[in-house]
Amino acid sequence: MKKIIYILLTLSFLILPFYTTKGNAQENEDAILTPNEYCAKGDKILAHYEKLEDKTDASKYLNAAKYYYYQAARLDISNQNSMVGVARVALYKGNTRDAKNALMVALNVNENNPKVNYYLGEAFFAEGEYFQAIDFYTHAYSNGFSQDYNTNLKLGICYEKLDDTNKATFHYNNALKINPNSQEVKERLKYMNASENAYRDEENEVIDAKDLEKLNMPNL
Repeated sequence: MKKIIYILLTLSFLILPFYTTKGNAQENEDAILTPNEYCAKGDKILAHYEKLEDKTDASKYLNAAKYYYYQAARLDISNQNSMVGVARVALYKGNTRDAKNALMVALNVNENNPKVNYYLGEAFFAEGEYFQAIDFYTHAYSNGFSQDYNTNLKLGICYEKLDDTNKATFHYNNALKINPNSQEVKERLKYMNASENAYRDEENEVIDAKDLEKLNMPNL
């Protein structure tokens, strides 16, 4: 319980300074919006940002999105969409700690929310913590994201990094069914198959006669 209160306080301290720097004109303009409508505005900005080839002006887009997510959180601190939005902005900025703080608050509201679990997976994935990432990606997969391309892709990558080729192949194939044009998945499957075939070829190599001579060596 103390941990939850600490995280809530942390999130509120993050929200308050950002909110108070905005002018009254913007407040009045958005006064009639609901928390989810604020989140929808933030989501649109991030969707636009993700499509940009030139991200040199990233802070402009990320701060604008963050403003709307924080407005949603100000109206309803338990709104999971706002916490996911805050976490997404933090992840784009490379701040996994703030991302996980926001998402753990959301997880306490509903531990089965697939979006919350997916982005917790993203936070641990960004840190190279693949076992933990799998736990959260799998929870997202089991609670509504089984047909989500990115969830299957990330599970495939995690399992590949942990040398579980069977599970990696399963999720890569799922991802390819969802998005048959994915070059990334095709390349990953091609690389895994090539590596597996090379390993099998090595297993089946005939022992060289010179190597057999070593069988008669005295004990070292």
